[in-house]
Amino acid sequence: MTLNRNTQPPFQNIDSIKLIEPEKTILDNSIPLYSINSGTQDVLKIDLSFEAGMWYQSKPLIAGTVNEMLSEGTTSMSSMEIAEKLDYFGAFIQANPSKDFAGVTLFTLKKYLPETISILEDIIKNPIFPEHELINYTNKRKQTFQIEMEKVSNLARRKFNEQLFGKEHPYGKNQELLDYDSITQTDLIDFHNRYYNSANCKIIVSGRVDSETISIINMHFGNINWKKKNIPAQETFSNTYIGKKEEIIIKEDVTQSAIRIGKQIITKHHPDYPKLEVVNTILGGYFGSRLMKTIREDKGYTYGISSFLVTLKNAGFFVIGTEVGSDVTKNAVDDIFIEIKKLRESFVSKDELEIVKNFMVGDLMRSFDGPFDLAQSYQSIIEMDIDYNFFNRTIDAIKSITPEEIKTLANLYLDESTMVITIAGKY
Repeated sequence: MTLNRNTQPPFQNIDSIKLIEPEKTILDNSIPLYSINSGTQDVLKIDLSFEAGMWYQSKPLIAGTVNEMLSEGTTSMSSMEIAEKLDYFGAFIQANPSKDFAGVTLFTLKKYLPETISILEDIIKNPIFPEHELINYTNKRKQTFQIEMEKVSNLARRKFNEQLFGKEHPYGKNQELLDYDSITQTDLIDFHNRYYNSANCKIIVSGRVDSETISIINMHFGNINWKKKNIPAQETFSNTYIGKKEEIIIKEDVTQSAIRIGKQIITKHHPDYPKLEVVNTILGGYFGSRLMKTIREDKGYTYGISSFLVTLKNAGFFVIGTEVGSDVTKNAVDDIFIEIKKLRESFVSKDELEIVKNFMVGDLMRSFDGPFDLAQSYQSIIEMDIDYNFFNRTIDAIKSITPEEIKTLANLYLDESTMVITIAGKY
């Protein structure tokens, strides 16, 4: 059949999506294993997720350092030996530290799974955090930190998080240069022993998964002898968020200023969340958004501006972020709030709403393109204890939302008087 390039393909509406849902298996030691059998290549991705992010650390930097140094040496292998073995089998291991979770991911050819998962098991269960590797790690991170502290984007991000949650809250506390010198090998070993165990682990495997794959994973991570400790009760932290605040970090020798504007907001658990995502997309969630058109295209203040809804395990927040010419900082802030006000006071046109709906459905579908992307999408809700139907609820919300609902939600959640403003640069 000859493809006629003069005729565009027919437009199809997507009413719902039929995804391959993870199959849940309980390993011999009660670890939940979620498997997604999909794809045509004989490759596998294994994600181990531990509730061992920054929320759980008693000293700054410990959670991230533990996660990123797992492959720097074990009781049986040096960091060089680990790297050489992974390279030999064409595999690699990736650390994924975050505010709530600490992930470790193995990418491997299926035929080498028995060999590569043995390496993964060793670094998860038997890391020793060698002193010389810790010194190398902290020295590199200190250099990176000093470079990052010269960037207005980083200064604004740090202060914004601090404004939202408070200086002593896990989501708002910032690391300082001296914190790197306080990290000890004992700190890392203690944190690892406390949080990297079978009672605190979830596993997701994707790719060409079969019963043998499950059996091999169970052999290495389902062992009942793998330490199963009682996880310490989750601490509670006071939240100092009180609404509108403005913080300006003056940095004279810059050509750009970084702007962060936002507030604490609902998470993915809330029934309003999917429709609030539509509101956010209209405002600043895609290249054709109102903020992009005004701040970038019409005014020429920036190369890019975006807004996001972020869901953490114990909080959620909304943020607008951009870097603008230092001579137009105040104008940019004023215009951002004008766009928010328009969204609260005027109805979105049907044409604009239709464009946003089509973009969002297409973007959601792209996030399921392939077994590894599909696994990542499911991992984001499995970790948050959200049911699998979340994605279809999102599609329903996108397709059904009306201009009236958008205005109502904007007034309910995007009141300018409740937002914090952070500016790093000239103002």
